[in-house]
Amino acid sequence: MHVAFVANERKEEQARISKSACRIVHRKRPSILAAAVLAVVTSTGALAADDVAGVAIGTSLAEAKEAIAKANADYEITPLMLTNGKEAGVTAKTADNLPGNGRHYSAGPSDEFAVLQNDAGKVWFVARVQRFDQGGRMKLDTLKAALTEKFGQPSAKTIIGTLGFTWQYDRNGKQWTGGSVAPCGDNGTSSPIPGFSVPAPRSFNPKCGKIVSVHAATDSDQMVPYYTITITDVKTTFDELAAKEAGEEAARQKKLADEQAKAVKPKI
Repeated sequence: MHVAFVANERKEEQARISKSACRIVHRKRPSILAAAVLAVVTSTGALAADDVAGVAIGTSLAEAKEAIAKANADYEITPLMLTNGKEAGVTAKTADNLPGNGRHYSAGPSDEFAVLQNDAGKVWFVARVQRFDQGGRMKLDTLKAALTEKFGQPSAKTIIGTLGFTWQYDRNGKQWTGGSVAPCGDNGTSSPIPGFSVPAPRSFNPKCGKIVSVHAATDSDQMVPYYTITITDVKTTFDELAAKEAGEEAARQKKLADEQAKAVKPKI
């Protein structure tokens, strides 16, 4: 199942819709962000395993915007608009710029956030990216502990350039822990999100319910200068797309049947 994510960023002067609400005079230093990351990742609540810093899948876009603004007062929020004029979601980022390492991650803001909503107006994708400067990085063990506290033991771990963890759940909400084919294993294709460092998925496995993905770059001293976390509501998104495709196919078949019913004959 595929979805084409097509969005355009508005001009800089138009995009800062939350300037008065989400900016303050002083800026948090990346070192402060690193110190607070344990609390950020391990925020708790009724949807503890479905959120990043209180921004949860299944909520409305308005609720997500409010939670994003609370996550970092320095965020500047930008709407993501589809070509049909509808709002697909938002991105948020701080105004600073930290260098990348040239291999595993690029330069960019110290803190970024993105959410996407579906046709029903519910958030189906949540993502956060954080970069830390020298002197403000976090221990790898601190990140692992925060993730385990929030999500439990990961379903899988990979080391391909960056350290990766996933928490995969089937359509019944049961976490996959190995021993069989991963339910979310082939959610492979993606589309870039304008103005954001991490792409959004555009293909969805029908056996997958939800997937949490984390990628972290580590320096030789086992300190983390960069990490990303995403949560995708695969089940809801797949079902919505399947219903849409079924409706479109039914409309095509009806149009064809109506045409055939006219019994047009050649004039020979």
